[in-house]
Amino acid sequence: MYQKLSTGYWYGPQTYCIEAFPTVIHQKAFILYTFLAVYLLPLLTICVCYAFMLKRMSRPVVEPIDNNYQVQLLAERSEAVRSKISKMVVVIVLLFTICWGPIQLFILFQAFDSNFQQSYETYKLKIFAHCMCYSNSSVNPIVYAFMGANFRKSFKK
Repeated sequence: MYQKLSTGYWYGPQTYCIEAFPTVIHQKAFILYTFLAVYLLPLLTICVCYAFMLKRMSRPVVEPIDNNYQVQLLAERSEAVRSKISKMVVVIVLLFTICWGPIQLFILFQAFDSNFQQSYETYKLKIFAHCMCYSNSSVNPIVYAFMGANFRKSFKK
């Protein structure tokens, strides 16, 4: 709806698909909507879902009522597993925030700061921020793999 074809010259004549909003208000509304839909809503969703998951996991599986050594050992082991999973959840949420935050903040800053100046430095910053958000897809499996004991055992074998 807000795209159009434009011609330009970069190593020869090129055709580009560019954004073409009818007004600046339309552009700012679209950027704000994108920020909410692509960054803030997913961030809140994973935080809420992981919070419910961690709350449910915090309930003890086994209550050590008596001095039974095996029951006590099982309770301690389940607490250690909960602690590891909690750390992994925090890392995953932080990675999402760190990886997707720069590009989203850059786009908001670019749209809403009236003093924003486009330059080669800001272009490099935007490319770096894009690379950060793309890296989130490749970092998550690594975190799941290396923070999970089963993967480490299999990897060592």
